[in-house]
Amino acid sequence: MTTTTTTTAREELFDLVDEKCKPLGITKARSLVHRDGDWHQAVHVWVMIWDTWEVVMQQRVLEKDSWPGMWDISSAGHISAGGEPLESAQREVEEELGLKLPKEAFRYLFLHKQEFEGKFHGKKFVNNEFNHVYLVTLKERLPREAFKLQKEEVRDMKFIGLQELGEKIKRGDKDHCIYLDPDTDSKVGWRCESV
Repeated sequence: MTTTTTTTAREELFDLVDEKCKPLGITKARSLVHRDGDWHQAVHVWVMIWDTWEVVMQQRVLEKDSWPGMWDISSAGHISAGGEPLESAQREVEEELGLKLPKEAFRYLFLHKQEFEGKFHGKKFVNNEFNHVYLVTLKERLPREAFKLQKEEVRDMKFIGLQELGEKIKRGDKDHCIYLDPDTDSKVGWRCESV
């Protein structure tokens, strides 16, 4: 039996999972999931340029309900109710960056468990999610015009060298929503643990 909770007809629905990422058979509206701290799933895609050892970073729009205006990984997004990780990764890269890539371009790396509670725009935001992390490697840097940024989600984009990004993360750069876990220097994320 599937229980569905919605707030508006247009709001995205997520399939809930337990603390071990096992499906619960319940769907719930995005705003309620982030209000209540329910476990759900998302995808994170890192786009790397092979010949320059750079990654594509996106800057989140100022209106985002989480980490507004901050630099983030290449592409990320929730897995909608009934969706699968790989198809969600493809969809997010196409929507946010304008890159239409075949499934074969996505290399699955690992599943990452993230726990976060904070405030954005004066409102509480809880993000308990499992991130399916993928890598896309491009042979060479594409011209900036090849990227068609989704104006509702992405304010800007840049290429950054892996070494420079690593230094920013180690320094705890406040402009980036990616940093080392305070409990260990080997985990990346907001109070996260790899699973």
